[in-house]
Amino acid sequence: MSPTIPGASAATAASATKPRKKDGLPKSQLALATLGVAAAKAWQASELPALLFVSKAAFSDQATAYAASLGTADAVGDGASPKSSRLKALDKLIAKNLNFVKGYLAEDHDEDGGEAYYAEFGIVREGKNFRLPTARTARALALGKLVAALTAHKYDKKKFGTAFWQPIATEYAQLAKDSGELRGAASDAVGQKNALEAPLREGLSSLVLSIKANYPDEDAQRGVLRAFGFQKEVY
Repeated sequence: MSPTIPGASAATAASATKPRKKDGLPKSQLALATLGVAAAKAWQASELPALLFVSKAAFSDQATAYAASLGTADAVGDGASPKSSRLKALDKLIAKNLNFVKGYLAEDHDEDGGEAYYAEFGIVREGKNFRLPTARTARALALGKLVAALTAHKYDKKKFGTAFWQPIATEYAQLAKDSGELRGAASDAVGQKNALEAPLREGLSSLVLSIKANYPDEDAQRGVLRAFGFQKEVY
């Protein structure tokens, strides 16, 4: 049995709980992108040599790509908002006027209020309520069934018949499709941005170490770091 070293357990526990050393880089994505672009530009013009794992040109490309990815992700997200708002507005319109369709069925079917025909009209039971499905894609499909059933049951000429529901069904189907595609695009854009962030941070951290190694004088270090954009008081 190997001897027990006094205090080893405490030292191990302390080591395990010791907070990770901060890298001194900005946490904000915008500030990180700004620093990356500034550092890449200064490094290109500097006598400071390239790093073994990344050249000056490659780092410049990384910084530029990361900065561009922030704009792409924001633009896709902004594009989804108006469509989402319109879908919510249509949801309210649907909830408000579906009762009229239920009313048509109730008038013609006293025995059960027309509930036996709800499925044909795309109406399902969710919880305690009968309504069109909550999920966007399912609701879009249900609206198509609703329009078809209105004609089949000769409700198409009524006030809340085909002329009322067809435009809603058409718009809802397109918005649901576009919204799904935008969510996918936004997810891809965010994923790309996150994938680019790690190597940029690695390059910047290594660049700081390189500056310190090549400029041992602390005053010279501070000057070069500031020239490269490393200003902790700013971020």
